[in-house]
Amino acid sequence: MRRYLFNGDLSLLPQKEYDVVIIGSGIAGLYSALHIDPALKVALVTKVDLTAGSSYYAQGGIAAVISPTDNFESHVEDTLTAGAGLCDEEAVRVLVEEGPENIRELCSLNVPFDTNPEGELQITREGGHSCRRIVHCGGDATGRETTKQLGQIAMTKENIDIFFNTYLIDILTNDDKVCGAIVRGEKAEVLKAPSVILATGGIGYLYKYTTNPNGAVGDGLACAVRAGAKAENMEMVQFHPTTLYSPKSSDRLFLISEAVRGEGGILRNADGEAFMADKHKLKDLAPRDIVTRHILSEITRRNETNAFLDVSSMSEEFFSKRFPTIFEECRKAGINVPEQSIPVRPAQHYMMGGIKTDLNGMTNIEGLYSCGEAACTGIHGANRLASNSVLECLVFGRRAARHINDAKRAQLDLPTIEHKDYHSISTTAEIGLDCNTIRKAMTDYANAVRKPSGLKKGLDIIRILKAKYDSIELNCKEAYEVCNMTVTAELVFEAALARKESIGAHYIVED
Repeated sequence: MRRYLFNGDLSLLPQKEYDVVIIGSGIAGLYSALHIDPALKVALVTKVDLTAGSSYYAQGGIAAVISPTDNFESHVEDTLTAGAGLCDEEAVRVLVEEGPENIRELCSLNVPFDTNPEGELQITREGGHSCRRIVHCGGDATGRETTKQLGQIAMTKENIDIFFNTYLIDILTNDDKVCGAIVRGEKAEVLKAPSVILATGGIGYLYKYTTNPNGAVGDGLACAVRAGAKAENMEMVQFHPTTLYSPKSSDRLFLISEAVRGEGGILRNADGEAFMADKHKLKDLAPRDIVTRHILSEITRRNETNAFLDVSSMSEEFFSKRFPTIFEECRKAGINVPEQSIPVRPAQHYMMGGIKTDLNGMTNIEGLYSCGEAACTGIHGANRLASNSVLECLVFGRRAARHINDAKRAQLDLPTIEHKDYHSISTTAEIGLDCNTIRKAMTDYANAVRKPSGLKKGLDIIRILKAKYDSIELNCKEAYEVCNMTVTAELVFEAALARKESIGAHYIVED
């Protein structure tokens, strides 16, 4: 595996000095930026803008112990149960116990949480939770409203420079310590910094069917691994049970939040049978991997394209106010909710594994941090509990920032990158074909149900492409992305083959 994708003389690139570089502008990146000491200079790098990441599309809410009838032990137990024995309990306790104070901080930052007439936070329930503990904004627009507010605050901070339409090429290290990053907007440049936070989100675009935006290719993860960081639990890819089914193809599928089932939605087949009723004690609110597999089993058994989510127990007034985004999207698709059921089927949604970090978000490389979906803190184990994801962004984004504030690291010299004479260069046509090959291999062989023979086929396909991209000159954003996709896909296939038993989201059936 090539160490650097950049091929040339670093000294010829423009250079800017910062104390901290943050890659990614979702909730994890923004929240960590806002907790960096104002005396430190921060570069916040975003691939497009503040509305293009997965955080912006998060619907359900944020899980935290807010209700007086709830308690930490219950939230911890629900998280451990969903994680199927693979969670790091210490990390889970940090998440749960620091959750409420982060919600209070968001309130102080004027994030517009939904409240009841008495002014108290509205709290709902989602799958895997034993009680109501999900706070939300705009009904089903928690990610959008939180990202917008944090972004507006970040834009006012004098110590934060935001690099729009700029993508990561490489993490720079010297003597196993971070010294900056190579990024590219209109041109490539070096952002020197002794601390770098990777908040680059998930890997959804490696699959043909995903709720993630196009930019979710695992580039932060791939860059970290090339720099020597460790990855963990890469086989644990979560598939959301309910995305809006349409016969028309789409790069990003519309999510039907689990909160809809938390408010009484029931999964049914085309004959109206509630097929989850006898499958799990929590029925339609069973953990996501279980619901996903039962939907896939039901539609396969019946040779159908989708299941249905019956929301007729809710009034139109309640549904349209509680889930305004979903209501409008369904009506646009010609579905007269809540009278008509919503056609749904599973799609890739979240990466439980990622860049391995400690309780402060730091990797095994000094000065390199990760938080949010790109990181593997050990919280999610084999299956993420609903609405713990945004909470993880908050808790560990703040922890990473505070650790950096205390570290007071000095700038390091940049490394020397050896120039190589590659004999070929990537072309637009090739890049598109290779991207589709990766997405098909991941969808066919590393989906919610896996076979050992399929995993081996998929790994062979990816390794051929990875060898190709290790030996050619990369000359555009799409080429860098496909190269990163090969690194990430190989990690998923290798980890899936190494874990022989089914657990959580990793479900193996014999050939």
